[in-house]
Amino acid sequence: MTMLSGPTFGDELSRALLDAQRGDQVAWETVFRECYPKVRRVVRRRLDRSMRSLYDSTDFASDVMKSLAANINHLSFPSVESLIAFLAHVAEQKVIDEYRRQHALKRDISRDRRLVPSDPDEAPVQLPSAEPTASQLAQANEVHERLLARRDETERAIIQLRREGHTTADIAESTGWNIRKVQRFLKDLFDTIRD
Repeated sequence: MTMLSGPTFGDELSRALLDAQRGDQVAWETVFRECYPKVRRVVRRRLDRSMRSLYDSTDFASDVMKSLAANINHLSFPSVESLIAFLAHVAEQKVIDEYRRQHALKRDISRDRRLVPSDPDEAPVQLPSAEPTASQLAQANEVHERLLARRDETERAIIQLRREGHTTADIAESTGWNIRKVQRFLKDLFDTIRD
């Protein structure tokens, strides 16, 4: 645990701690004013370079002080020094926990990449799109043209209706074929395309 150096705190701050535990807002502000900078220094010492790019020390220090405020009635400190030591330990643990979370295999911070590269020679990140690429559209259009070049008028109608999103039952009704024959034709057609 990181120990904090500094002058010993007077009776006034000890009284402020007790008053803060009783709900005195002015006393809480006094405790906060004395403890917050010390907690922030602990956090600054513990944050490594990769974490500093993502977090500010004030984020962790504020979180520690918020936890203290929420639990001040359940905690007992013999002195202000023990309070500061406790807060320093809590701050260190919060930094360690966040470091572990960021460096877990699933969220490894080293895998993060900027959307806009800082180096002009570096290519920008290409985000995957749900839309088909130009080459995929060209291939689909070629296959569609090849399929519509069939001689049988019914087969061309089935292909066109399927492309428009009609169900097998709708296609069977429109063409006069039974559903099984339409399903078999479409399956053979897809197998041919896949090969």
